[in-house]
Amino acid sequence: MSKPATNDQSFKLTDKVFNEFQKVTLTHTGIHLDDTKRAMITSRFSRRLRELGMGGFEEYLSCIRDTTHPEYAEFVDTITTNLTYFFREPHHFDKLREDILPGLQGISSTADPIRIWSAGCSSGQEPYSIAITALQESCAGHRKVKILCTDIDSKVIRQTEQGIYRSTELRGLTDHDKNLWFSKQADGGVRANESLRELIFCRYLNLFDPWPIKSHLDVIFCRNVLIYFDIGRQEKLIRGMAKLQKSKSILIIGHSETIANCSDVYRRTSNTMYERI
Repeated sequence: MSKPATNDQSFKLTDKVFNEFQKVTLTHTGIHLDDTKRAMITSRFSRRLRELGMGGFEEYLSCIRDTTHPEYAEFVDTITTNLTYFFREPHHFDKLREDILPGLQGISSTADPIRIWSAGCSSGQEPYSIAITALQESCAGHRKVKILCTDIDSKVIRQTEQGIYRSTELRGLTDHDKNLWFSKQADGGVRANESLRELIFCRYLNLFDPWPIKSHLDVIFCRNVLIYFDIGRQEKLIRGMAKLQKSKSILIIGHSETIANCSDVYRRTSNTMYERI
């Protein structure tokens, strides 16, 4: 039985154990933890060790090697970073509103919905920003919009599905958007209106597991996701996404990301935006 840990107990992350953390994380999530992440791992997981009353990192590792262990989900939730806000990198949403969605609505030969994937949706600010944009008058049309939201963090997927945000999570929303698209909650937060929530479909997904996506995707938002992976895994993801898109479909990535070695499937059209060849 683990010994209760005091609140001021500190835990040492040895080279050997950190290397094991790197291996376990890479194997189960595809995320590459370089040596600069050592302090972050020590800080975040020391809190978990105290909460669990564990004596050290070795004991914790023995739990998370087993993906069926109850702590495994907490491990994934703790190791992933969820820094996001509404309309982050606003030029992407300007392009969506002014060009991409009107162009897709102008295709009158199909009754199929416009399909958008928010890969690594975090707590939902990105897909709800997409939904708000899609429902604006300039983007309206006969084709419905469906937004698939996926993430490896089960907690943020639940929040995205609920569409509930604390007052501290509303960065990027104007007062107009708050009043038009959200309902105030008793605690000072807001909840996305049903008109937004009905566009959202949430699924837990590890991007290196099989993807439950059968139809082609008109637009993929994969922003600030690639930075977690090495070049080989980045290329694997991008080529997998290319298989889900037809010619002229759009891929949007984060401002600090590139899609190296994939110029045969995507061509750059503007800053961090690509078109399927």
